Amino acid sequence: MELTDFTEKEQEMIRLGLSTSEISDKETATKILGLVPQEWIKRIPFFVRKHATTRTIKRISFEHPELYAAAQASGEIPEKEREELRQIITTIFEQKMNKHSIN
Repeated sequence: MELTDFTEKEQEMIRLGLSTSEISDKETATKILGLVPQEWIKRIPFFVRKHATTRTIKRISFEHPELYAAAQASGEIPEKEREELRQIITTIFEQKMNKHSIN
């Protein structure tokens, strides 16, 4: 996917800089993003990757605070919560990738 694959409005937004969320707990973000297949992350164009990942982590922290808190705890994420988080984040990424025709 190249910059020219986006609409003119989207290209302008990319040039101005897409919004990102400030993630204060990078360890938790890394744990959660580790649940997404890495080949999916690599398919996201580099110029929107930070936007996509930080906004997804922020969304999970708001919509699923109990699962986010489980990921925040030291050590590995418990099996039950890890599987729930894996399902949630892969669904979000599938939806976004389909929306933007990232195959």
